[in-house]
Amino acid sequence: MRVMEIQTAQNQQRYVLLDEEGQFVLPAVRYLKHLDQRGYARNTLRSYAHMLKLYFEYVQQRGLDYRKPTVDDIGLFVHWLRLPSGSMKVLPSQPVPQARANRTINHALTVVSGLYDYLWRIDDVATCLADKTTTYLPARASRYKGFLHHIAAQQPIAQKLFKQKEPRQGRPKTILKAQVRQLMNACGNQRDRLLIWLLYESSIRIGEALALFIEDIDVASCHLSIRDRGTGANGSEIKTPHSERKVEVSEDLINEIISYIGIAHTFEVETNHLFLKLRGTHKGQSMSYDEVNSLFRRLKNKVALDITPHILRHSSLTALARANWKPELLQERAGHATFQHTYQMYVHVSEDELHEEWVKTQQIVSLGQSPVGVVSLAKSEEG
Repeated sequence: MRVMEIQTAQNQQRYVLLDEEGQFVLPAVRYLKHLDQRGYARNTLRSYAHMLKLYFEYVQQRGLDYRKPTVDDIGLFVHWLRLPSGSMKVLPSQPVPQARANRTINHALTVVSGLYDYLWRIDDVATCLADKTTTYLPARASRYKGFLHHIAAQQPIAQKLFKQKEPRQGRPKTILKAQVRQLMNACGNQRDRLLIWLLYESSIRIGEALALFIEDIDVASCHLSIRDRGTGANGSEIKTPHSERKVEVSEDLINEIISYIGIAHTFEVETNHLFLKLRGTHKGQSMSYDEVNSLFRRLKNKVALDITPHILRHSSLTALARANWKPELLQERAGHATFQHTYQMYVHVSEDELHEEWVKTQQIVSLGQSPVGVVSLAKSEEG
């Protein structure tokens, strides 16, 4: 089976699942179309398509009827995802590292559960898989007590039978402002330097940067307008409807953008995209994701910093959080639906910050020094 990228009548890139004979895997295709109609982002659709590919490969290998999944079928699917061979017929003779991380397995289970929920709602399957793979524990079984726990203290707690334990996520990587300047200085042209500058200062996603039009640059008020135009010719698009927003930037950055436009956007350029290809047969067309990836690989070789566009976004939002920006302000700048998501994903405390605060306040809890005015035990015994 394979995931195939297609182009819709609206010039959007979407994904379908084909079997070995090149025929549509109909339940998967219908579900992906349903998610598209609900407004799921293109990258999410692609991720779901690949998880569905894994599931239907498993169904095919075992000769199962996808309409009649059992609890044992899902349990064996989890086992199959762990197998390096990708086949139930080839089992390791001794313990080996599992092929996929628990986080990936949980993602696959979420996709499969969503698929069957959809199929159940359109009457393609007789039972809801979630009912079979969910158990309910008494409220006292959970140590966590939420803010409104007292309201529903007797309500049972749902627990997914096959959910895998995931390791605690470490702090996502961030870099310092000086390192951003180091990246900019290593760039070989004005466009690349501007892209690094803009990604860090504005905190926008790489897809949003590639989707920028010249008309989105407001010179008078120094802000960028993030607009939803669907999928661009270069595959760029904003992530969700919540991402539409205005992002203020410095006057220095606006001046740099104006300077770049004056040089790059000649009369021969037909696209409105801000960032353009600089050479080759497609010179003057909109810059692509592949060119961005190539740029960051070159920068890694030059300055020995393994950086991605998203690390620049992480670093920018973290810097603003450390400057005491309110959560709701960070939420708006990041283009998130809730500020809780902004804090969980992008606001991180560094080890240096923890150390500095501990040095300032350790006397509050430290027992190593007697408070002023209290006679030590040794002195009191001598007396």
